[in-house]
Amino acid sequence: MRYGVVVCPKCGRARGVETVRKTVTCQCGRVIKVGRMKLLYPTDSPLDLADIVGKVNASLKGGEPMPKARRKRKADSYTAIYEKARGIKDPLERIRAVVSELTKLKPVFDLEDVSRLAAIVGEESSEVFLSKLMASGVVYEVAPGKFKAA
Repeated sequence: MRYGVVVCPKCGRARGVETVRKTVTCQCGRVIKVGRMKLLYPTDSPLDLADIVGKVNASLKGGEPMPKARRKRKADSYTAIYEKARGIKDPLERIRAVVSELTKLKPVFDLEDVSRLAAIVGEESSEVFLSKLMASGVVYEVAPGKFKAA
């Protein structure tokens, strides 16, 4: 997030700001402290910022309704598990880290969880991935179809 929209407390107009700046001067001459203002509609694109500022100003003047705030999508928990382990160079250690994080999420996991991780990691099938995990001694089967980290 590098940009956002603030509304001037003096004139009531929306203004696009860079979030790294401490202050910005409005068209009316008021110096706005960015850190004290509520940052609306955060974005990374200056082109999106210009569009959003126009829409917010139109809605403040009585035109169209305010645009809906964008929310960042929360990463899937399986994707977050892989992102934590992606920087590890050694493949076996990376797999151990992935399984360790999966165990924190679910102490006992099943083939569906393994298949979701296999898809994220880039394995061709969950059965092959599971056989690699079991052959390396990272996981073991506690019940039919239920697995646990070693």
